[in-house]
Amino acid sequence: MITKFNDLGQPIIQLTQDDYEQAKKIVKEIDELSKKLKHNPNKYDLPDNLLYASTLQGVLGEITVAKYFDYEFKYLGYDPKRSDVLGYQVRSTYYSNGCLLTHPVKTVENLGGDNLGRYILVTIDQMTLKATLRGYSTLTRCNQRKSNWNTANRWPCFFMPQNQLWPIDMLPATDELIKHQTAKAA
Repeated sequence: MITKFNDLGQPIIQLTQDDYEQAKKIVKEIDELSKKLKHNPNKYDLPDNLLYASTLQGVLGEITVAKYFDYEFKYLGYDPKRSDVLGYQVRSTYYSNGCLLTHPVKTVENLGGDNLGRYILVTIDQMTLKATLRGYSTLTRCNQRKSNWNTANRWPCFFMPQNQLWPIDMLPATDELIKHQTAKAA
């Protein structure tokens, strides 16, 4: 499903209009389930239009990672313990030079934090729907770099630049990915 690789050897996935429509449908499902469960997915107090755009961007990134692994992506409902795709967490941005954003680890005292795991950065060109898998890092590694901590934006978090990410082709397989690949091979 890889369209091509960029000059850095990063895979570029061409998303389709069907992928975009699927993402819009999933955003609607997320919104409906959140209302039904009385769950507030808007932990950063975004205006409704920005919450929609942010959620759509995130789902497009998840669809990209699923396509990279030849996995049929579907919304599985709300589960704060579940990873985004096949055991990985996905962060996406429309900025080609964007950073991998992470928050301090989730604890009893910090319920809004991030789960431990491997985080993949996807950048998406809004005009062409070409998505690039820029690399990955572990949450622990992202959050150990004090120089990446940024409080200048509205929501303080860690900003890991792309040049600090490990290449996507070095991404270790998760149990979920191995299970998927084994099933595909059978």
